[in-house]
Amino acid sequence: MSRLYDSIEKLVLELEDDMSEFSESKTVAIIPGAYRPPHMGHVGMVEQYAQRVDEVVVLVSSALKGNRLIGEQAVTPEQSQQIWQELLSDRGLTNVRVETSTQPTRSSALLEYIGEDGPLTYGTKVIFGFGNNGGSTKRYESIARQAKHGITVVPVSETMVELSNMPSGEPYRSSNLRKILDEGGDADMFFGEGKTASVRSILGLDSPLEEMSAVGAIQGSPMPIKKKKQNEYNELYLYKEVLKLLSKKGTIK
Repeated sequence: MSRLYDSIEKLVLELEDDMSEFSESKTVAIIPGAYRPPHMGHVGMVEQYAQRVDEVVVLVSSALKGNRLIGEQAVTPEQSQQIWQELLSDRGLTNVRVETSTQPTRSSALLEYIGEDGPLTYGTKVIFGFGNNGGSTKRYESIARQAKHGITVVPVSETMVELSNMPSGEPYRSSNLRKILDEGGDADMFFGEGKTASVRSILGLDSPLEEMSAVGAIQGSPMPIKKKKQNEYNELYLYKEVLKLLSKKGTIK
């Protein structure tokens, strides 16, 4: 029995040595969210984690269609990723990258990323990136327990950071940001000086009609073209249009 035990112990040690060749002793912070769209409050959180870990992964989830609209237009994960890159372009954060997930929530995106089919390698230490806003950590602790073998997740309660506020002291609110963009206002307080135009371009909010109106105004056109909001053809918009049609025909009241 002693010989068998010694043989098993020797085999285990050899396997551990083999696994160590493929392990990565680094710490990765994963910061999940919908980011519709991202703003400087999010950037502030990323900067805090970037100073504490080897690598930061901003993980953009694929929110359900019709969710978090600017007017009638939904912000796509790809647009969020592009805006992230715009906001991070002058921050000097060389250890930050932005990825999109096919999962609809940040919880499911996290679970997929640290799971068996995720990209993390043996020996990686993981931090879930969240702001300390008093939210429950139980579900993320449950997700941490489902990490694949060889991945260590630091308790969420030990790694939360303070959320950044606006210069006025007020918290950043994405709902306020979406309203400003919908109304065509200046959102530099959310994106950084001079970045509103770039973000609007990424979101496709500047239409040819608006450009023609501006040209007409410069040339002194007596009848400036009225700006018209572009509608994104999504499920919510279709639903509203069907309701209007049924109401007009007297089918519903």
